[in-house]
Amino acid sequence: MRPTPRSGCFRSLPATLGAALLVSSAQAATLDFGVSYRAPDAGLWGRVGVSDLDLLGGQVSAALSSRAAQVGYARSLSLPPLGAATARTDLAVTWQGGVRVESRASAGVGPVALNLAGAYFTAPVTDVDPLAPFAQAPADLRERGWNAALTARYRVNRDLIAVLGGELGAQPQLSAVVEGRRAVTRPVPPTDQPPAGEEETDVTTLDPALTDPALADATPADAMNRGDAMDTDEAMTDEQPETETVGTLTWRAGVLAGRDVLGLTGGVSYATGNGLSIGVDALAGVNTYGVSGSVSAPDLLGEGSILRLYAAYEPWRTASSPLRTGVSASFPAGSGTLTLDASAGRTLQGQAGFGVRVGYTLPLP
Repeated sequence: MRPTPRSGCFRSLPATLGAALLVSSAQAATLDFGVSYRAPDAGLWGRVGVSDLDLLGGQVSAALSSRAAQVGYARSLSLPPLGAATARTDLAVTWQGGVRVESRASAGVGPVALNLAGAYFTAPVTDVDPLAPFAQAPADLRERGWNAALTARYRVNRDLIAVLGGELGAQPQLSAVVEGRRAVTRPVPPTDQPPAGEEETDVTTLDPALTDPALADATPADAMNRGDAMDTDEAMTDEQPETETVGTLTWRAGVLAGRDVLGLTGGVSYATGNGLSIGVDALAGVNTYGVSGSVSAPDLLGEGSILRLYAAYEPWRTASSPLRTGVSASFPAGSGTLTLDASAGRTLQGQAGFGVRVGYTLPLP
């Protein structure tokens, strides 16, 4: 059992929190509050933080919980001719003296997008986020260590992307994936229908001279030429009906190789313009298998709400929970947003567990 936090840390908490609130009141920022519970070994947690503070040329965030203090810094830069670049670093210090440093950076170089991430820690991630073991993204659950990851995405053309990735740390691995995208369309229904109960006059049955004054003095040959043009226009309209995009279908196929893992990967996802998304991915290979999926639906629980569900079973992972499931929901509440999270799964030792969190974010004017 981990020792309890020192009381001196809690005596300084109100003063530190007050300073953060004072600073946030003068900046465009967001306050967030949360209470979490994880069984069987974490108990009840409390957290309060502030983010999106415009300081030092970037954005600063800070948070205090019953286990750790956190601070983060993010900044975006324009680096011609390379393009835009973003970077973020987060530092967490636990009340037991452990440290976690995590950094992420992304940049574009022509048709290539690069993403780099790294972490060094002498305290487990559960000292910062109690629900991390069962989150959708696998978390490194070691007590101490380091890891790094690099991903390069090359746009072959408008609808095809090649992705190369590598990870170092507890379970080194390499991946090569091809992604394809296709817009899903449907014909646009006609909008010029006559009102119900009224008959539409077929003007094509009338004498062209009656419907077009310009043909009143036309010769028979002129009338025949005009009729041929009308038939051609109608044929073109039938061959090329107007369409509208209703969603995007994405497929993925590749290979994953590394320590204790070797297999083929594949997946498919569908997303609509209003925020609905569904995705499934699978891995199959030599003594290796895994599957994961997620669903996100907006306005299902009311206007402005978002409901997300996910599940992953990946027994090949050696430093992350092999089974992770969860559901989260967010609702507009007053001037802010209320969030509810619940997750469950199995730890590396095969022990079942679960966690719940209630949070509230409030943007400041």
